Amino acid sequence: MLEHLEIRNYALIENLSADFHDGFNVITGETGAGKSIILGALGLLMGERADSSSIRTGADEMTVNALISIPEGHLAHEWLKEHNMEAEDSAIIVKRTVKRNGRSMVTVQGNLITRSELTSLAETLIDMHGQSEHQSLLSSEKQRRVLDSYSKNTSLLSDVSSLNKKIGDLEKEYEEIKALSEEGRRQQDYLSFALKEIKDASLSIEEEEELKDKVNVFSHFEQIYDNLSIGVDKMKEAGHLIHDASSFTSKAAKLDSSLTDFTARLESLRIEQEDISQGLRDYLNSVDYSEEALNSMQERLSLIQKLKRKYGPTVSDVLSFAVSAEEKISLSEDSEYRLGELEKEIEKTRSLYKKTSSELYERRRKNALVLEKSIEKTLRTLGMPQCKFEIQIEHDESKFSSHGSDSIRFFISPNPGEELKEMRDIASGGELSRVMLALKTVLSDSDDIQTQVFDEVDSGIGGSVALSLASCMKDLSQRKQVIAITHLASIAAKADSQFVVRKSVENGRTYTRLEVCEGEDRVHEIGRMLSGDEEALTLSHARSLLSESLNPTDTQN
Repeated sequence: MLEHLEIRNYALIENLSADFHDGFNVITGETGAGKSIILGALGLLMGERADSSSIRTGADEMTVNALISIPEGHLAHEWLKEHNMEAEDSAIIVKRTVKRNGRSMVTVQGNLITRSELTSLAETLIDMHGQSEHQSLLSSEKQRRVLDSYSKNTSLLSDVSSLNKKIGDLEKEYEEIKALSEEGRRQQDYLSFALKEIKDASLSIEEEEELKDKVNVFSHFEQIYDNLSIGVDKMKEAGHLIHDASSFTSKAAKLDSSLTDFTARLESLRIEQEDISQGLRDYLNSVDYSEEALNSMQERLSLIQKLKRKYGPTVSDVLSFAVSAEEKISLSEDSEYRLGELEKEIEKTRSLYKKTSSELYERRRKNALVLEKSIEKTLRTLGMPQCKFEIQIEHDESKFSSHGSDSIRFFISPNPGEELKEMRDIASGGELSRVMLALKTVLSDSDDIQTQVFDEVDSGIGGSVALSLASCMKDLSQRKQVIAITHLASIAAKADSQFVVRKSVENGRTYTRLEVCEGEDRVHEIGRMLSGDEEALTLSHARSLLSESLNPTDTQN
């Protein structure tokens, strides 16, 4: 329930606060005083888009604060839990701030949330009804939601939605595999040839560089052999010289022990020289140059280059291509089996969807009959005694959607002798307003929303119909908090609490204020709404309306 509302620097409002009560609350005031501004502020708390141009001239930001009480077990507690919050003394504080630069900030219990999160929370707390929602009631989608809400179809709708999504996912997988399979079949010969060509080549990533090194050696074999032969001869000569140097140094070391280290180093040099010489001789003896071997290696390199051009650009890419080709061929071979399995699974899921959708249809059909009678009964109290209301449901098994296989439309015949027509063909805004109120009254027991806000739901009506409308809202307020903006005295007089919006000009600035309207002030406000004057007869009529409408504890007001 909306307990307290504060608005700062919004349009013509500089500073406004109001304490609303349970039961029936009305907001009245002259045309242009700013009643719609208050509704706009409430809209911000419902998550509507903010417009920085609505910030009061001279201010940097506008804010809307609300204290909202939440009864135990209310759906909003689940929302709070999911967002790691909790109510304090069974109430929460919601705040919306809009800055001049267009940035908007929303907090719940002091915690920042997004605008979409605010919308999801507000939808569980406050229901706002205006002329725009009356128009939304003309859409088949809105009508479906109304019937599902009344029928409490949440669980079945969830099942239908999940099955519909599963069907979509399976069909998408089927089409993807089918496309890959067809591509695989088209490329089968090419892929099979490519795979055989690559596998026959027995490639390895290291082979190419190793072959290049060998080809380089074989291509320069004569130069390597000639230079190495000369090198071996020189090493042989060097061996003799080192041997002689070692012999003479050894003799000298016997006479001078400080030369011992040189003797050891020369001996090491001699051993190293002999090892190198032997290694070079072994290399010369092992080299088996062959023109055929060189040609074979060059042909192998040529094959590798060819495969790289076709499937490369690197050997690694060629090998990856082979893996991909093998997978595509395998997929093409296995796809028929997988497609067959998917067809069975799709058919099974479709069958389950149809069964669940049929259950949803039966539930809608049965509840539609009850809802029709309830709405007709309520409309009778709203000045439409012979109105016929009918909910038509067309079930189409070939239709798959997240909300079932039904097309739902509301039909109405406001007067005897008139054929049933779709609600969108109703020209009278007054009739549409009454249908909306009837729906809200009937649905009031099937939802958790505690606060119902009506914006000029009385538009286009008067007389006895207005009295019936007032009684209906008064009855609804026994179960819900009702806040209504009205221009009809017969409705305002029924309210438990009345607020009046007044506009004034002070020091060249315009101000809109919301004031509690009680006692004699209320008599004068009701009189203004009756005829616009304050003559004795008008005021007497106003007192009479209030006396008839208010319960004994309120008559003093």
